[in-house]
Amino acid sequence: MSCQCCNGHAPVFEVQVRSERFKFNAAHFVAFKGFRERLHGHNYTVGVRVFGPLSEGDGYVLDFGDVKKATRSVCEKLNERFLCPCASDVLTVTRNGPNVEISCEDGSKFSIPEADCAMLPIVHSTAEELAALLWRRTIEVLGVDVLRARGVTALEVAVAEAPTQEARYRRNLAAFESAAEKSVAVPTRGCAAFAA
Repeated sequence: MSCQCCNGHAPVFEVQVRSERFKFNAAHFVAFKGFRERLHGHNYTVGVRVFGPLSEGDGYVLDFGDVKKATRSVCEKLNERFLCPCASDVLTVTRNGPNVEISCEDGSKFSIPEADCAMLPIVHSTAEELAALLWRRTIEVLGVDVLRARGVTALEVAVAEAPTQEARYRRNLAAFESAAEKSVAVPTRGCAAFAA
């Protein structure tokens, strides 16, 4: 679509949603070879940016309401949970009755009710890996086919642990293949035992 505001050029627009309501409060610790943080928590906030042309039918890149609804949905699943990176290469994550048991490389052990855990297919519960995971979950809620039909070219998700600490994950939709992504970009090692 060419619009009068752009003198006949095909512009790319950007819409962004950020709100105090796009948040989740969660506990986590980062662990990698030779290192484990202490268990702690954050009041995470999430923002989403969508890139693409204006629709001729409604003048939107994507309806803000749809983006807000998807973002809230993704955040709700993580709120008041322990973020368990069940694809970790240094944690052993198992189920013992109603609890998730985590054994760490340094000998520490945690036992947490499974209902209090978000079992995530990530290696580390860093803001960077959370941003990539939330990117995927957001496009799944919005529908990749819907996004492509509207001409959306890219989506970016920002995850902030604090007002001055934020990670962003931006990716073009052109090469995204939902079925192929499940086995390649989202590791499932360790999470299979917790699949619903």
